[in-house]
Amino acid sequence: MLNLFERFVQNLTWRTAQLAQLAMVVVMAITVTNVIIRIPLRPIGGAVELVEMSGAVLLGLGVAYTAIMKGHIMVGVLVERFSPRVQGLIELVVSTIALVFSYLLAREILYFAYERMMAGYETGHLKVPIAPSIYLVAFGFIMLAMVLLLDLIKAAITVVKGSESQ
Repeated sequence: MLNLFERFVQNLTWRTAQLAQLAMVVVMAITVTNVIIRIPLRPIGGAVELVEMSGAVLLGLGVAYTAIMKGHIMVGVLVERFSPRVQGLIELVVSTIALVFSYLLAREILYFAYERMMAGYETGHLKVPIAPSIYLVAFGFIMLAMVLLLDLIKAAITVVKGSESQ
């Protein structure tokens, strides 16, 4: 059952990371095009809005993949000197705290997106609704919570059994 959950989380985070990569391409294309055409013509209207919204999507959809690939900063130099059980205990505590914060953050972002959607908030120049991009950020933090839950389960197994593979 754990392997099924792990594969689901890995596949979902990989697919959303691909969407984040697409958002990065959009940001780069808009920025480069805007710089190139600025002098002979005029800047792209709403370029800043599009870059901001794409940046939010990039952050929201990329954070879970970064976590599952352990691409974040870790204090591994100190922790790797301990036994597997102590490492698992430290991971358990850290994952629990991070999971709680990710849950709270996702919940508040969902509420914020709902408020913006109900109020009809749009970007200033292009009049694009901002709620969908905020919902994508919330979805990214929900996925981060799933990654942290997976890490928490693995850490608990390590604490109980002495290593994850036993």
